[in-house]
Order: sequence, then structure tokens, then C-alpha cells
Amino acid sequence: MVYLRIASALIALVYWVAEPIGGDGSLVNSLIKASCVTLLAVSVVPSGRLMLVAALALGAAGDYLLSRSGDIMFMAGMGAFAVAHILYVVLFLSLPTRMRIVPMVALVAYGGLMAVVMWEGAGALRVPVMAYIVVIIAMGLAALSRARSEQFWVLLAGAGLFILSDTLLATRLFLWEGEAAFPGGFLIWPTYWCAQFALMWGFERSRG
Repeated sequence: MVYLRIASALIALVYWVAEPIGGDGSLVNSLIKASCVTLLAVSVVPSGRLMLVAALALGAAGDYLLSRSGDIMFMAGMGAFAVAHILYVVLFLSLPTRMRIVPMVALVAYGGLMAVVMWEGAGALRVPVMAYIVVIIAMGLAALSRARSEQFWVLLAGAGLFILSDTLLATRLFLWEGEAAFPGGFLIWPTYWCAQFALMWGFERSRG
């Protein structure tokens, strides 16, 4: 299924460079965006790692939903990603454990800082945004608590890139008030896609 992963990478690159394709908020743009992680999910099917397939598929659904307009679509997309992160937590917990107290405490503090900073800006979406922060920080903690293995750094990089991407996205959505485009916006998509690819690669090759 290597060709599916190559196709995903190429489409992701085109999407990053040409976004929005077909106009911002267009159906074409949404489908192209969602196709990138969909291809990764399909490529994992032969391995039999069904929970990993489900996590990636939920990510693809989240990509589609978040690219549509309206608070309902936004909340549905955030919900899809939250469930995907829960599945990633379960996958992490299936691996050998090693506690890393200092970085874990630092990550919890970072999550608390995110919650404080986003509290006012999230407005009516405050509750789901706070819940999402809890879930993604839990995913990061699960990644930090794994014993070192051949895939440890790949998986940790995937979790870290996911948190970075979501931090940039939340900053653009809830905090950025400048008339100019958010300067970190161009990093949101590549960090996200690389996160999904790293998690796919690492879990597919890990023994739980």
C-alpha cells in the first residue's frame, strides 16, 4: 500500500501549497483535504490494525467537518478528533510503560496554560474546546509514558506535532485578532499531516 501513502503525501503537499482549492469552504476543497488521511487509513487496512484505521478515519472525517462552515460542523469535527485521540491513547497504553514525570508535569502545565489562554477567546465553544484540550493532552501524556522502543521517537514526534498543530489552529481561531493573516498558519497543515503519518507509521510497526 506504499502507493497510497505516496499519493497521500503528494495530495497533502498540493493542498498545502494551493489551499484553498476550489475556493475557501468549497466542497472540492473539503474532499481533497479529507482524502489525504483517508488514503493513510486505507493503507493500514491490510495490517489488520483496525483501531489505528478507525483513528485515522476519524481524523479524515474531522478534516472534512472542520473545513465546512458553522459551529455545528466545527463541534462535530472537534468531536471526531477527540474520539480519534482517545483511540490513540488506547493504542499507546497497549505498549510497554515507562513514566517520565518531569516532561509529563510540563505537558500538564502546558495544557493548563492553553486552557487559561483560550478560555475567553473560545466564547460559546468554551466547554468543547476545554474538553478537547484535556483529550489531546491525555494523548501526549500517553505518548510520554511509553517505554523506549524502535518506534518510540516516531510516536512521540507524532503526538508532539499533533499538539503543535492544534495549538497553532486554536491560536488562529480564538486568539489572533490582527488584520493580517496569522503568521503561523502555514505550519498548521504540514505539522498535522506529518503527525498523522508518524502515528500511523509508529503504531503499525509497534508490538502491543
